[in-house]
Amino acid sequence: MAACLSFCNLYSGPDTVYSAFEQPMRWPIRNQILMPFALLQGVVIMIISFNASWTAAQRAERESIARLDQVVRTLSESRFPVQSSVLEQMKGLSGADFIATDANGILTASTLHETRALSILSTPRATVPDLGRLSEFQPVSVAGEMWLIGGVQAQRSPDLKELLVLIPESEWQAIRNEVVFPPLLIGGGTLLAMVGLSYMIAAKLGARLDRMQRHVGKLATMEFENLLPVSGNDELTSLALSINRMAVDLQRATQLIRMSERTTLITQVAGGLAHQLRNSITGARMAIQLQMRRSPNSDVESLLVANRQLSLTENQIRCLLSLTRDVQQEPLPGQIDQILETIRDLLEPQFRHSATGLEIEFSAEHVPNSLAVADAEQIQSALLNLIQNALEACRPSGQVRVVVSLIEDSILVDVLDNGPGIADDVKGRIFEPFVTGKPEGIGLGLTLAAQVAESADGRLTCERVESWTRFRFQIRRIR
Repeated sequence: MAACLSFCNLYSGPDTVYSAFEQPMRWPIRNQILMPFALLQGVVIMIISFNASWTAAQRAERESIARLDQVVRTLSESRFPVQSSVLEQMKGLSGADFIATDANGILTASTLHETRALSILSTPRATVPDLGRLSEFQPVSVAGEMWLIGGVQAQRSPDLKELLVLIPESEWQAIRNEVVFPPLLIGGGTLLAMVGLSYMIAAKLGARLDRMQRHVGKLATMEFENLLPVSGNDELTSLALSINRMAVDLQRATQLIRMSERTTLITQVAGGLAHQLRNSITGARMAIQLQMRRSPNSDVESLLVANRQLSLTENQIRCLLSLTRDVQQEPLPGQIDQILETIRDLLEPQFRHSATGLEIEFSAEHVPNSLAVADAEQIQSALLNLIQNALEACRPSGQVRVVVSLIEDSILVDVLDNGPGIADDVKGRIFEPFVTGKPEGIGLGLTLAAQVAESADGRLTCERVESWTRFRFQIRRIR
């Protein structure tokens, strides 16, 4: 009793028990999938984008400098006088400003306003080397404005000594931005698209895993009503199918455990009650037999009927007791034909009272002592139950047939009745304990009969054959 109370106290709070094993989710699997993948993608895409931007910027600078170098080299090697109009044409081609000076450093031509050009010439700067090509650009601040200044020494022009090339730093930066930003934008867009796609995939997988987690949590609290939806053809689909199979198995096992608990309890109660009833019936039979000996002139027929009914009840109680015993008694062999005659005698008053016919037929190959069975008492109890069920199913004015035949080493006893048949709601479960279609039935008779058939290396089946309900009781024959 204490163990039962302990179990009830444990089971009464499934949420408490389950919460003891439940841990808070610290790092969802969608993040475990998304974060490393997105981080790796981000690093790779950014490296590629910055490298592409840097390469594009370097290429644009080299191309611009190469164009300017070609322009200034052409001017420095020319023999015609370099005037402002010529420099303006060069500015249109290259986009840069030019300042030309003579050997004394005096301004001779410029694309800029004279004041600004003189201001630039007066600003300290490095001397342009005589390299025959455009020197490196130097940043120079003039009146708060940054300029990049390069130059070349004239080679042949008599009135040109030095040609300066000027580019505002803002325009140079704009050129860089034009080639740098597109790769960065493309890389950023690709990164966002990859992160979004990764998030969608991770969220989809995470949602399926969350659904499985919630479902397994319900299974832990004995909720078996719904199964997981199954879709796709991946590992999670296989996992969902396994969880569904586990749910079905757990539901079946739970039902069997509950049924086993009910069976154990009822068996214990029925065993004690059957023992008491058997003692009472034995006393009643002894009283009837004593009355028949003391009063031979009394209504013997009525007393015989009463005695047979008590014998029938005692037989049923003996059958119930055999179900409750842990240790079985030594079986006694017998003949099927004798067993059926005994059952006919026991049930004859009930058949006569309900105006129901009983026919017992044997196959043509039947010969005396050819229908021997190992445990006559158990088989008599099982057949008695089957025939009495047939009687109750077709009365009044029905018909019960018992057909006995041989198939190799097996005896087939078919019990047929022309009643309405078994209800559809219990048809597939009639051999389970406590399943019955009768309003006042217990649901143990067919279970016991099936156990008897299995213990005799046979089986009990049921089917509807035209207008007859047939129970086939197949057992092993002994020789």
